[in-house]
Amino acid sequence: YACIKVMRTHYSRILAGGTYHLTIIPSTFKRLNLMPNRMGSSPEDLYDVLKLWKKQYYLPREMDDARTQKHLVQLYRPPRADWPGITIACGVLSCWSALFIHALWFIKLPWTSAEPSSWCHIVAVFFSMEFLYTGLFITTHDAMHGTIALRNRRLNDFLGHLAISLYAWFDYSILHRKHWEHHNHTGIPLVDPDFHHGNPNLLIWFAQFMMSYMTVSQFIKIAAWSNVLLLLGAPIANQMVFMTAAPLLSAFRLFYYGTYVPHHPPKGHVGPMPWQVSRSSTAPTLLSFLTCYHFDMHWEHHRWPYAPWWQLPICRQRLRQAVGAEAAAGGGAVASDPWVAVDKRQQQGRCARLEQVGPLPAVTTAAVVAAR
Repeated sequence: YACIKVMRTHYSRILAGGTYHLTIIPSTFKRLNLMPNRMGSSPEDLYDVLKLWKKQYYLPREMDDARTQKHLVQLYRPPRADWPGITIACGVLSCWSALFIHALWFIKLPWTSAEPSSWCHIVAVFFSMEFLYTGLFITTHDAMHGTIALRNRRLNDFLGHLAISLYAWFDYSILHRKHWEHHNHTGIPLVDPDFHHGNPNLLIWFAQFMMSYMTVSQFIKIAAWSNVLLLLGAPIANQMVFMTAAPLLSAFRLFYYGTYVPHHPPKGHVGPMPWQVSRSSTAPTLLSFLTCYHFDMHWEHHRWPYAPWWQLPICRQRLRQAVGAEAAAGGGAVASDPWVAVDKRQQQGRCARLEQVGPLPAVTTAAVVAAR
């Protein structure tokens, strides 16, 4: 590895196996990991995987703020193996690929064919494609968090590159960098790349959001890909419907549930919106999945950024159990959303302001951890 520019070399002892692993951190944001041959499911191994993850990603600094719920962070640990995340990611990619082929080559649009497909067929395929496009981006999002394959960074990033290329040929490196800027500077105007630029209007914010991620090379790749598909017999009309309209609608869905709703400031609020005050969904698990692959469980995502999308309902469940246990032990009422409260008092006609939640009763969460 003499050709790699090393910023830092980290040795860590595996308690259960008595072996060592080496993490080499090059000068770019990409990291190369050499994992031990033996990775079991013991608590020590899981803790070691989490330590390895924290060496690769730039976590925000924990503030001394009751809204961070620091004492609850131990309630969740990453999956015990990589194969579920890899299987789910490959499943999304496979379903999208199969439906993509069907949409481009087997759907006959009314304005291009004398014997068109039925409108029910077209609409069903369109919205299924839009949902799977959303799944492609969620897969990329998990890859940027390293949660597809915690123990195999190369495979993790490969699947992320593939998913975002199929989605709309976005630059994975740009997305990766800006997304972690969002996590480290959440809700800070002109610093958080995903936050509004002074006008929280839905459409204006969405336009700014999309423009910040578009590049010239992306449009060149899209044009080249479209011409290849045209040569292979995919009609341009089908491409416009299923390769342009569907991903644009999914982009709006992702923005609305993953950026606008969680981070939109209350009326009249000016200034930062830190992740601690992110709104999180209370919808049933199935509805949350159909909404946006649990992307609406946003406070949980910021609290446990090493949790894959399919385990965010577990994070929410354990958080609720812990808050309920603390409320019962403390004998006091706890807000239904313990991480954020809005001061409804008006001061000389001014609008509501954010108010920090006071500390919860200081009781142990050992019972909740054991119950899981």
